[in-house]
Amino acid sequence: MRGELKQLVRAIGDCSRCPFVDKPFLLYRVYEQWVPKKVKLLLVAESPPPGPKGDFFYNLALPDRLRRNMRAILGLPVGEKEVPIWLKRAGAFLTCAVKCRPLQGGAGYRDERTIRLMALRCARTLALEIKALRPEKVLLMGRVAELAANVLGLEAYAVFPHPNFIIRFKRELMAELRAAIFNALGIPWPS
Repeated sequence: MRGELKQLVRAIGDCSRCPFVDKPFLLYRVYEQWVPKKVKLLLVAESPPPGPKGDFFYNLALPDRLRRNMRAILGLPVGEKEVPIWLKRAGAFLTCAVKCRPLQGGAGYRDERTIRLMALRCARTLALEIKALRPEKVLLMGRVAELAANVLGLEAYAVFPHPNFIIRFKRELMAELRAAIFNALGIPWPS
């Protein structure tokens, strides 16, 4: 692992600015296992799923909604567990604006306000991540990711709603997000 990635991992591990459940990016050794040699496209989502649970994009032992929805949006002819592998081979890396798993909100729902506050506190860490990964392009997925990017003054290649939102409420955006990702990676669309 490069020095800048080690610095990023250390920064995430040492951070105690927010209450959190766990640190899935470290727990599942994401930076050791899933970063492509050259990051053509950095996909920035919002946060790991809130609350005391195990689902996470890079935890292949459990089903994950974001992984399943990214598979559907990309139209990939692979199983859900293969999505992170496909992204890595294509030169893409999916991260979150919030690195730690947020506490669950009242009545078992995500607390948008808390997650937004965490993203503001985590913006320095996202800046470290961008510096370490040196992506050619950054694509933001969701309001929380957009908030963090605005704090950093980051100019994104593209901005979309979160994939889970697209699948539930804006399916008409699936083809547009797919096109943005495939074009950024310079690979042909699946037929």
